[in-house]
Amino acid sequence: MNVSDIAVIGCGRIAWKLEHDPLRYKPCTHLGALRYWLKRNKRLRIVSLCDSDAHSATGAATFLGAHAALVTADFREVIAQKPDLLVVAASTAAHFEILAAALKGNVPRIVAEKPVVFSADEAKKLRRLLKKSRSVVLPNYERRYHPKYLKLHRQIGGKAHSYRGFFAAGGRSLYARAKTGDEGVLLHDTTHLLDLAQFFFGDIRRYNQVAGKRKHVIYLEHTNGSIGTIETALGIGAFHLELEIHTAKERLIVGNGFLERQPIRESPHYKNLRSYGVPARVPDAAFTVLQNPFVKLYEYALSTKADNAHFLEALKNAEILGAARRA
Repeated sequence: MNVSDIAVIGCGRIAWKLEHDPLRYKPCTHLGALRYWLKRNKRLRIVSLCDSDAHSATGAATFLGAHAALVTADFREVIAQKPDLLVVAASTAAHFEILAAALKGNVPRIVAEKPVVFSADEAKKLRRLLKKSRSVVLPNYERRYHPKYLKLHRQIGGKAHSYRGFFAAGGRSLYARAKTGDEGVLLHDTTHLLDLAQFFFGDIRRYNQVAGKRKHVIYLEHTNGSIGTIETALGIGAFHLELEIHTAKERLIVGNGFLERQPIRESPHYKNLRSYGVPARVPDAAFTVLQNPFVKLYEYALSTKADNAHFLEALKNAEILGAARRA
């Protein structure tokens, strides 16, 4: 990629304001990572920043030191500049219109915040537009760039396994609400578990859903033979994400901040049977700035030849979760 001009649509929390959270690793936002690369590559420049809130856009310009950048509330002005790299960090409800315009404009490289669209119908329309576009879209599922998940991918990626995902949340609704623009817990959070299932086990061949008011379960079959379930539950009283993977030797449980291993051993309770042993739980290790997920994402976006394989998976992700409705 020969990138110089960078434009940003959406200048809120995930764009740059989350950098103020003292508990997050840094950088932890799109513009935090871009600021890192701007200091190291003088060819890069921010040409425009767009947000419906003028204070957010001007604040982002100050954060980046992009005093010469166009600041606007109209995303069409941004796309008309024909940037080399477009960052879409606007609210989910706005993603479809922005991405559709960017694909039609053949913006060479696009980084899109998750979920990439709001509904299954929008995902199908973008899939059709993508076939006619020269754009490459990289979705921001940051765990794909995290050293812990990359290491686990090398260990189990591509092999047929059984798995179980679980997400506990306190949101108001599991499901997207078009009238309010609320994407719901499935698209906001469970989408990460579904993306990890795609990352580790590949293409989803078949799926079924049980959609309840406060619980949602997906049964998934992958082309490589892997099978799994992902459960989402409201009202648990905790915010928790974990993916449990069953191999021939152990059960792995990976989540925010930890990896747990439970080896298969002779059962202490039943003769001639085997069971999972005492878990060994390891917290995430510190990583260097070059291993930082956001820094890695933008290293990839700025300098690496890429394709739309992950974007197509992200559209499938949105088709599955965006089609869900309460039973």
